[in-house]
Amino acid sequence: MTAAPHRPAAPTGDVAVWDGLVSRYAERWALQPPERELLRRLRGRWGTLDVLDLGCGAGRTAYTLAAVSRSYLGVDFSAPMVEAARSLVGEDDATRFLVLDARDLSSLYDRRFGLVIFSFNGIDAVGHDDRLRILAEVRRIVADEGVFAFSSHSLAALPFDVRLPRPSRRDPLRSLYRGARLALRLARANRRFDIEDARSDGFALVRDQAHDFSLVLYYVDPIAQIAQLVDAGFVDVEIWDRDGRRVPPEGPGRDPHLFYVCRPDRSAAGL
Repeated sequence: MTAAPHRPAAPTGDVAVWDGLVSRYAERWALQPPERELLRRLRGRWGTLDVLDLGCGAGRTAYTLAAVSRSYLGVDFSAPMVEAARSLVGEDDATRFLVLDARDLSSLYDRRFGLVIFSFNGIDAVGHDDRLRILAEVRRIVADEGVFAFSSHSLAALPFDVRLPRPSRRDPLRSLYRGARLALRLARANRRFDIEDARSDGFALVRDQAHDFSLVLYYVDPIAQIAQLVDAGFVDVEIWDRDGRRVPPEGPGRDPHLFYVCRPDRSAAGL
């Protein structure tokens, strides 16, 4: 019997880590293609939606979502992130920001949101049990005719590609060094999990290259993710790639991030 591979002890759910990333996230403005596709599909409901933006970060999505919604609430468990978003977008009777952890939305149980969105893989910052808790919490506050959308790292993107990239013509030596260093660190990351075990489990906790390998994040198999959503009381799950195109769960391609869109199952008992 071979020894079990080293696995990260816990995902990067420590709020202090994200507090320190405010300046990096404040530089990112544009909506990603799946987010634009989501808004295109919801165009007929603009101005009528009450939006909950989980993990709003420094305000990248708030800048647009607050403008097209009836009411907008942006929440994040990092107070500096919330303050950055508040400074960027501003607040009024229809637009608010709040420090709140997605694992506990009990303060919002008396509200129903037409769109709940958790963008930029924010749900991947917690472990498996907390992830299921977030899905259950969202189900409690999404409106009957509402939509839940979120992005997540894809297990189908693993293991990491460790091939050396072509050196740049402008600075070949430096680019070759950087490429070799990255390939070495990705190879080390591959050794820290067993891909067959991950596929059997449906997920893996991975220290990937985000922010110079400083974060441990959750990668999920699309089929396993659909099962999680169904168990939480969601139906009509669609999966989109980074270009906003629908992909099958059995063959989603190698995109590292996938975008999930679903609706609450109003027939589910007890919900």
